[in-house]
Amino acid sequence: MFDKQNHTFRHVNCADVRVALAGREPFNAVVYLTLGQRLSDLLNDARHFIPVRLESGETMIAAKSQIVSITEIESVAEAGAPDVAPAKNRAAPRREFDPYAVLRISPDADLDAVRAAYKTRMKAVHPDTVAGLGLDDDLARAALLAAQKVNFAYKKIMRERAEAAPDAAAAQEAPADMQAAG
Repeated sequence: MFDKQNHTFRHVNCADVRVALAGREPFNAVVYLTLGQRLSDLLNDARHFIPVRLESGETMIAAKSQIVSITEIESVAEAGAPDVAPAKNRAAPRREFDPYAVLRISPDADLDAVRAAYKTRMKAVHPDTVAGLGLDDDLARAALLAAQKVNFAYKKIMRERAEAAPDAAAAQEAPADMQAAG
């Protein structure tokens, strides 16, 4: 199911583009590029589908065979346009990564709830689960990306909590040490 090249796709750059699909009016969107990748590289890689984030914030998976044209446009932030520009004239605003939304939990969830949510989400998106279903390679790559995103979200939450409460962790360990000594 997985090809032997075993690429790790990490989208670190966003490109604001104007996309025209067959039988559809052109629209502004955002596509994801890996570090050092150009738009032409994205269109010429081995994948048959690419994710495209629409102005509404939804992600559409577009078949490369249906792309009539795709043109990189100047982003709204680079152009210095105000944030109140009409949505039809710009791509969706870039949102900060929310690890709690990825794990589908509230920010005030306790550690047990975070761990349980991580296990549940990972079971749902794990590449081996998708491979067992015998689906397309593009879906296997999407599962790999989703699993990486879930892992990143879990690590980010755990790191934030460890940094936020080092004194609380030390206070919890101290009584255990005292009990062992006594």
